[in-house]
Amino acid sequence: MRYPDSHKAQTRRRIVAMAALRFRAEGLAGVGIANLMADLGLTHGGFYAHFAGKDELVAAACGEALRQMAQQWRQRLESAADGTRLAALAEDYLSPTHRDFPDSGCAAAALAGEIARQNPAVRRDFASGLEPLMAILDDARRLDGGGMAPEASLALMVGALLLARAVPDSELSRRFLDQARAALAAQRG
Repeated sequence: MRYPDSHKAQTRRRIVAMAALRFRAEGLAGVGIANLMADLGLTHGGFYAHFAGKDELVAAACGEALRQMAQQWRQRLESAADGTRLAALAEDYLSPTHRDFPDSGCAAAALAGEIARQNPAVRRDFASGLEPLMAILDDARRLDGGGMAPEASLALMVGALLLARAVPDSELSRRFLDQARAALAAQRG
């Protein structure tokens, strides 16, 4: 049976979408190719019709997750009031909901520690996925009339979320989120 030409691209998108979700929820090492493919009703061998190996899938899944985050941020930026754009992005990102549901959240906060141990090509692809986020933060800074460099804003946001997820003390977790949000909100021009 022959599939239409679009079938392969559609299947690849399904694999990438599921991997993006599962990597953020379970970590890179926690997701096996055979298990991922079985969850999609596909064969382990079929994986290699779409990817050369797991590294290629990691890069594609992280890219997809970071594209989703950039799209959410762009919408949030466009709907925020003058002078509150960075605060609006921080409020959304540094929320208890984002902290509690990493599978649908930012790949940077969920996977940066593991990405640091990947090969240089995966790390370069991951860094490329961060560029649109920093561009949006830079737009927010420019439109708000001032603030810290986008790299510093992103580092503060990702670091605060990562620490908020890591600590078992709910009060300390909340303070990490609250203090980072307050620091970013204070960055208006």
